Amino acid sequence: MSEPTRPLSIRLAASDIDQLAARAKRISGTPTGVARELIRSGLTDGDPFTQAERLLNIERRLAALSQDLQAVADSTTQNGGSLGRVESMFDELLHALSGQPTRQEA
Repeated sequence: MSEPTRPLSIRLAASDIDQLAARAKRISGTPTGVARELIRSGLTDGDPFTQAERLLNIERRLAALSQDLQAVADSTTQNGGSLGRVESMFDELLHALSGQPTRQEA
């Protein structure tokens, strides 16, 4: 797991914040996330091995999230089928209790 983090506050010119916001919008991120990645990239002094390692960690996390999303999608599909069966049984029960013939008896 990754190390615990601590907050850090910095002051930037309004134009720098606008640039961060524009970059974040292009990648569907947040200005804070973009600033964090730029700072971390700068701390590596452009070391390609360290940057590659960070990218691999990000890729692993994305792969795990993708698997989780697929499992949720599969579960949702199964629940939808179960819901349809329960709904049809409920309809049959209502018809039986009301004395109306069910589709099978008609």
